[in-house]
Amino acid sequence: MRIPTLAAAGAAAGAAAFLAPGILLSRMLHRAGFDPASDRLPAPFSVRITAIAPGRLTLRRGPAGAPGAHLEPGRYLLEAARGRAFLGPVLESNGVVAIREFTPLDGDLRVGDFARLDPFAFPGDPREAHGIDFDEVDVPAPLGRFPAWYIPGRRETWAVMVHGKGANRRETLRLLPLLVEAGYPSLAITYRNDEGCPPAPHGRYTYGRDEYEELEAAVRFALELGARRVLLVGYSMGGAICLSFMERSNLASRAAGFILDAPMLDLRSTVAHGARQRRVPLRYLAVSNRIAARRYRFNWDDFDYRRTAMDLQVPVLLFHGDADPTVPVETSDALAAARPDIVRYVRVPGAGHVRAWNVDPEGYADAVRAFLAALE
Repeated sequence: MRIPTLAAAGAAAGAAAFLAPGILLSRMLHRAGFDPASDRLPAPFSVRITAIAPGRLTLRRGPAGAPGAHLEPGRYLLEAARGRAFLGPVLESNGVVAIREFTPLDGDLRVGDFARLDPFAFPGDPREAHGIDFDEVDVPAPLGRFPAWYIPGRRETWAVMVHGKGANRRETLRLLPLLVEAGYPSLAITYRNDEGCPPAPHGRYTYGRDEYEELEAAVRFALELGARRVLLVGYSMGGAICLSFMERSNLASRAAGFILDAPMLDLRSTVAHGARQRRVPLRYLAVSNRIAARRYRFNWDDFDYRRTAMDLQVPVLLFHGDADPTVPVETSDALAAARPDIVRYVRVPGAGHVRAWNVDPEGYADAVRAFLAALE
């Protein structure tokens, strides 16, 4: 009897050793991926100002900073406790400090201040950022009323813009001037679990499965005000919300086209990409994904929009950076390769997550203008 007992004990110990990481990973997935509270804290002041000169600012990593944050390519809004500035590309760097283009915005930045790089690049709202007049409107939806920025335009096709997970409407400010220039009435919307908005009944993100209702309400709002069709714009999880709308809404036929920036096309692939970034053995995901689905009551297939994207019948402008640490660029690669008939793909070298504009604003603008001209 001793041998089977020892064998059983060994098997149990082995199963427990494999199960424990799965339980831990499922909890981490919930906290980082599904719990809105994880996005409520402001980003830390991750860089330190070490020198200021006319048109030039020198930065180095701060104690709370991720390695290389001050070396990120592209244009950003620099925020510190007592001042803000527009931050341009890296001019010089030795890998420890970076000298960047610098234009003061407001306040009083000083040497020694700690700051953060804001990828949304512009402050406030359309008026503060670009001098664009807008109205704050409320979109009625099943869960309540959701605020949106409304910018009028001359066209009968409206742009409806959906920000990503943990972001806000400021994410749309990089694109907005191009839509206004082209005459598109625009709505930059909010959705459940956004700060100041109605929460989801279960209090979690669902990567478009449920959030599409707020987009559907915004599309209906636009149609009632005279829109004939809509151009859907989605960033990261906002891209998933746009595709969920196409999958689930009876208004999907009103979509005239898409602009998608680093869209989350499949949550399983995104989680696996994050695990690889953190050097977590992928064999543990088979366990943790199953535990997470059972514990938090979801189906992974609900968050897979690859087939929906492949089946689109309207033009798509697709941006993705090849250095994206959050959403794997390979999912956009696959969509572009499968549907070259409708997808105009801009794969941006060196760009991180939703950083295509930041790294190459001129190229981004050229691609958008050409796409919108062809959409007319």
